[in-house]
Amino acid sequence: MRHFAALAFTVLASLAHATSLEAIQKKGEIVIGVKDSSPPFSMMDTKTRALKGYDIDFALGIAKRLNVKPVFKIVESDDRIPHLKNDTVDIVVADLTRTAEREREIDFSVGYFVTDDRILAKKGRFKSEADLAGAQIAVTATSSTSKKMKKNLPNTPQVEFEDKPEMVKALLAGSVEGVAADGPVLAAFLSRMPAAQRAQYEISDFAIEIKTIAVGMQKGEKKLQEAVNLALVDMENTGEAVTIFNRWFGPQTAMPMMRIFKISNRRF
Repeated sequence: MRHFAALAFTVLASLAHATSLEAIQKKGEIVIGVKDSSPPFSMMDTKTRALKGYDIDFALGIAKRLNVKPVFKIVESDDRIPHLKNDTVDIVVADLTRTAEREREIDFSVGYFVTDDRILAKKGRFKSEADLAGAQIAVTATSSTSKKMKKNLPNTPQVEFEDKPEMVKALLAGSVEGVAADGPVLAAFLSRMPAAQRAQYEISDFAIEIKTIAVGMQKGEKKLQEAVNLALVDMENTGEAVTIFNRWFGPQTAMPMMRIFKISNRRF
């Protein structure tokens, strides 16, 4: 009887796991893990208290194409994968870099943004990657940036923080010599500094990592993965993805970038 009960539980769990897309659509809502302090990808509007940003626009686009209501849940960087594995959220759209290590734990959509990691620091402090040796650099705990630096820059001490605003505060206070993060995110923080203060800092010309940002979901959720991929590709084909990119990274923004990628079913 115990064996039968265990087998029945396993079968039911497997069925529940295999039909998550149907469960989401039946419920009529999708719980999306997002950040609230990672501009321009996601941030809380101080006036309206509404979330906005590149990630938020894509999360809304996915929910619209799945014909369900988006329910946002704020997550910290080191909570993104645990929330997925614990069924706290259905998907994560939170500046999540796709890496081989993470792909052993969760599944990813096709990429919807390609970026690089750089260093924010006092002007002239880091002219090349070699200057990072021995320098204390602020990183987000458990981030792909931190792991990449530990592997490729073992002589660069890391100081871990839970979120990027705290990292920038530490830099301004002189507690660390630099902040490592997405180039666009660093540009956003730099642009928000008072002019006199901003004139003292710069973002490194060199990149320490090129990375693809994608939507995360539980391992084995093939139907959900396919639906999210179709949504992202449709956003590209209809021009919505380009509109979102220009809204946050276009010529009129504080951090203009050239769009060097196109969302497609082909991995990049």
